[in-house]
Amino acid sequence: MKNEGFKINMKLPVNDVKFVNDKVSKYWNENQNELKAYFHNKLMGVKGEYQAALNNPYDNNVFEKHYSNGDVKNNTGKFRSFLRLPLGYNALVLPLNKTNVGFELFSEAAYELKVARKIGNKLTKDHIFGVTEVGIHIFVEFMNSGWDWKYMCDEWLPNNLELFFTCRILKSEHQKEDENDTNGVARGEHTLEQKMLLEHYTEVGIPLPLIAD
Repeated sequence: MKNEGFKINMKLPVNDVKFVNDKVSKYWNENQNELKAYFHNKLMGVKGEYQAALNNPYDNNVFEKHYSNGDVKNNTGKFRSFLRLPLGYNALVLPLNKTNVGFELFSEAAYELKVARKIGNKLTKDHIFGVTEVGIHIFVEFMNSGWDWKYMCDEWLPNNLELFFTCRILKSEHQKEDENDTNGVARGEHTLEQKMLLEHYTEVGIPLPLIAD
């Protein structure tokens, strides 16, 4: 059932919270059935693969070796890193880009180049929360819910849309140019809660709030 009155409460530090909340709420209210349908399929795909590994007919050790022995959150494994694809990159059939939500997020320096029309090839899109981290987070949430796809689609997804945002930042802000470079957003060193506060941005000198335009 559609809930046309859904209102997101954006937690990311942005310059115009009401503008962002209104745009993202409109995006969800107009597209929720399509978004939930596609997200449901992604969830069921990773669940099926994970469960198939438990009783694999060819290799009794495949679950332990490649599926983190059941602890996807803490143990490395091919399935763990794979989750970035179906859930980190591709969970939303309609990405949170300007075409679909009516705005993009920019760092201050990136926005200055946009206004001056001097972007050239100086910017890149950063997945704010990291696609691997997001993929793992979604899968663990799904598994811990007892594989409750309805909860994940109807409740979890609309209340966690910001996990899928990208931000246009300078290439020099995005990654280190050499081993002595102090710039570059850290990877895999912050919790999602810390990233929601954009601590990984402020640590490398990217000022807040982000600019929505």
